[in-house]
Amino acid sequence: MTRLDEEREAQKPWRLRKPAAAKVIDMMLRREFLKPEAVRELETRELGRILRFARSEVPYYRSHDAWAEFALDAPAGREVLGALPIISKRDVQENVEQLRAERLPRGEKAVTWTSSSGTTGRPTKVLFSQHAIAMFGLLVQRPLRWARIEPDWTQAVIRLARDLPRQTDGALLADGAIHRAPGWMYLGNWFHTGPMIGFNRSNPVEEQIDMLRKERPQYLITFPGTLETLVYACQGKPVDSLRAFRTISATLTQGMRDRVESATGLQVYEAYGLNEIGIVAHRCDAGRYHVNAEHCLVEIVDAAGKPCDAGETGRILVTSLTNYAMPLIRYDTGDLAEAVEGPCSCGRTLPCIGRIVGRYRAMRHAPEGTSRRVNLIAETIDGLPLEVLARLREYHLHQFKDDSFELRLVTVGEPEERLVGAVRVAWDAENDESTPLRIVPVDEIALAPGGKQQEFTSDFFPPVHEGSELSAGAS
Repeated sequence: MTRLDEEREAQKPWRLRKPAAAKVIDMMLRREFLKPEAVRELETRELGRILRFARSEVPYYRSHDAWAEFALDAPAGREVLGALPIISKRDVQENVEQLRAERLPRGEKAVTWTSSSGTTGRPTKVLFSQHAIAMFGLLVQRPLRWARIEPDWTQAVIRLARDLPRQTDGALLADGAIHRAPGWMYLGNWFHTGPMIGFNRSNPVEEQIDMLRKERPQYLITFPGTLETLVYACQGKPVDSLRAFRTISATLTQGMRDRVESATGLQVYEAYGLNEIGIVAHRCDAGRYHVNAEHCLVEIVDAAGKPCDAGETGRILVTSLTNYAMPLIRYDTGDLAEAVEGPCSCGRTLPCIGRIVGRYRAMRHAPEGTSRRVNLIAETIDGLPLEVLARLREYHLHQFKDDSFELRLVTVGEPEERLVGAVRVAWDAENDESTPLRIVPVDEIALAPGGKQQEFTSDFFPPVHEGSELSAGAS
C-alpha cells in the first residue's frame, strides 16, 4: 500500500520543463489519496459544471427531450446521470456539428480534432479543447510514477509507422529505420526525460529484437501481441537492459500478462483510453483500473443502462469532464468491464473499475457460443508452457458462415506439434462435429483496416471498411 508522501518522493525525479504545471501535478498527487467524502464532493462539483455547460452551450444536448428536464441550478452528482441518455458512436458520427459547443469558457479554445475508427465504417471525430489536450501528457506520466520508472531511461516504442513521429520531410518512418528523439513521446514537452527511439511494428520480429539489442533501452512500449511475440522468440527478455514494459491499443489478457511477467521477471503496465476521450484509467499493482477522475467519469452499466453491482460485467460509459469544445456525456465506448466496490488495496482512492473484458459491439452479431469458443482458444494457448510457444509469432481465429472455425498460425518453421495437439484436444472436448476447427499455417495475418492486430474475426460481423475496425481489445 502506497501513501501520499511516498508518491511525492517518487515524483521528485520528474523535473518539469514548464514550472507552472507544478500546481497541477500537486493537485493530481493529492487527488489520488482523497477521503471518500472529498472524492464525492469533487466529482459532484466537476460533473455539475460540465453538465450545466452542455445543457446551456451544446445544441445536441439542449434540443434533446431528456435534457430539457435537467435543472441548471440543482446539484449534479453521479446519481443524475441515469436520467440522461447514453450517446453512441453513431450519435457522435451523425451529430458532429450539433455536439460542438457554441461558446467556450473564458480562456479556453478548441485546438485539435481526433479521429478513431469504429464498427460502423465511419471515423468518429471529436474536437478537443486546449485544457483537455494539455492534460494528456500529465496523465501519461501518472502510471510511470506508480511503476517507479525513471525518467532518464531510454524509451523504445514499437508501433505502427503512422503512430510514430513523422520524419523531418513529413514522411512515415520506413521499415528498417529508427526514429530518434531527445525526449519521450507525449512526455518530452512536459518533463526532462531520456531519449526515445521508435521502430515500425511492421519490421520482422527478428529485426525488432536486433534493434532492441543494439539500442539497449530500459523501457519498452508496444502492443500486447508484439510484446508476447518478442518473449516467445527470445524465451524471455529480448535484451537484458529492459526494466519495464507498457502495452497499448489492445487487451492484455491475464494469460499473456502471466506468461510475459513470468518469462521476463518484469511487470507489464497498461492503461485504458479512447481517442474520443483521452486516457481514462491506469492499472495499479492490485489489478484495478483507477479512473483519472480529474479528466473523466466512468460508469459500468447493464444492458438496460442501470449501474452494475460489484462483480458484474457491464458496458463502459465515459463522461468527459475537461473537453468543453465537444463534451461527450455518457459515451458508450463499446467496451466491457467488471464493476468493483470498496477501497483498493494499493491505497489510492481514485474511482476504480475491474478487469476490462474487451469489446461487445462486434460479438453481438455472432451466434450463441461464439465468445465461449474464442475464449477456449485463447485460454488454451495462454496455458501452454513458454517453450511450446517458441516458434509461434501470431495466431488468428476466424469464424465462417457455416459456423466452422479456422485457426491460423504464423510460426518459424512448422507449427509445434504440442501446440496443435493441445488446441485440438481442448476444442474437441467442448465442440461436436457441427462446429469443426481447421488449424492451418500461414505466412502472415492481415491487420485490421485501423492498423491493429486482431485475434478473432467472423463472417457474421458487419462489413468493415477502410478506417474502421473490429477489435477485441481495449484502447
